[in-house]
Amino acid sequence: MFWMIKSSISLILDSKQTALREELKQLAAALNKPKSLFKFFNQNNLKSGIYLYGPVGNGKTMLMNSFFEELTTPKIIIHYQNFMQEIHKSMHKLQTANQKDVIPKIAKNYAKQTKVLCIDEFEIKDITNAMIIGRLFNALIKQNIFIFITSNTSPNNLYKDGLQRESFLPFIKIINNTFYVKYLDNHHDYRFDKALGFKEARIIYPLTLENQNKLEKIITDISDNNLAPQNIQVLGREISFQKVHKRILVTDYNELCTRDLSYIDYVNICQNFNVIIVGNVHTIDANDTNTAVRFINFIDNAYFYKILLFMSLEDNPNKIYQGSARAAEFKRTISRLNEMNSESYLFNNDFKN
Repeated sequence: MFWMIKSSISLILDSKQTALREELKQLAAALNKPKSLFKFFNQNNLKSGIYLYGPVGNGKTMLMNSFFEELTTPKIIIHYQNFMQEIHKSMHKLQTANQKDVIPKIAKNYAKQTKVLCIDEFEIKDITNAMIIGRLFNALIKQNIFIFITSNTSPNNLYKDGLQRESFLPFIKIINNTFYVKYLDNHHDYRFDKALGFKEARIIYPLTLENQNKLEKIITDISDNNLAPQNIQVLGREISFQKVHKRILVTDYNELCTRDLSYIDYVNICQNFNVIIVGNVHTIDANDTNTAVRFINFIDNAYFYKILLFMSLEDNPNKIYQGSARAAEFKRTISRLNEMNSESYLFNNDFKN
């Protein structure tokens, strides 16, 4: 199973974005012609993919989506975390069947489905994925799959200071030697522009009585107060929620962020619901990295799965977490919250109860 990214974004592009979008459009046209695969930028050099990196909010995902929509050849677009979840599932299935050397088999399976693989928000954080990714990409490239990656991190800084990083260095060499490495530098976060357009905010703060009443009215209007407990099945476990109505989840900070929930748990939560209402989000202690990570993971998946999100917070989102351990990731989280609160996010997505 693959999760497709839906995009309908219209923005005023700067000169760098415009130039890169034109290059990507030419690449898509080449990839749409079977005999022209990999002939891009320099017709004498055959490249295996693109690695597009740069700061948060500068339009990388937008450009990837624009490129993806130009393709008519078989294609897949997927968030990195969801991609790795699928890889681990495939490895487990093959290993359970006593298959050996499973990575090439997984690559061959991808080759049956796609000619172009787009992976959004690529970031290596743990040794398990670091040890898999190099062999996997080698195998995908051997299957003539063109790979488009976006990341906030330059290739040379991937998995920086990670355990056994020397074993990961060959993958960095693959990127630098066989991919077109593109840096998109822009100090303007376009998500904030989109956040300004919607007058009736869905991200509400602070936790005043007036704002609490606003959220209660939203809950009543959407769910008719017809809420009941429900459990979600995740890999043989159950995650319980107290207030569910069809595809609507009404929850709060404690239920959503203080329980021991993993990234995969948040994937499944966001797959189960179209509308999520989160009340009473408190300021996260600077030293409470676990809660900060859970909040980040929830917003990442809510954004990816185009959840219609309502949320009440104790303070301005920019002040919810002041710790340093996850500051860079939280910057992306705030950027996404602003986009999810925007008018364009509301009208560019098909939300169904």
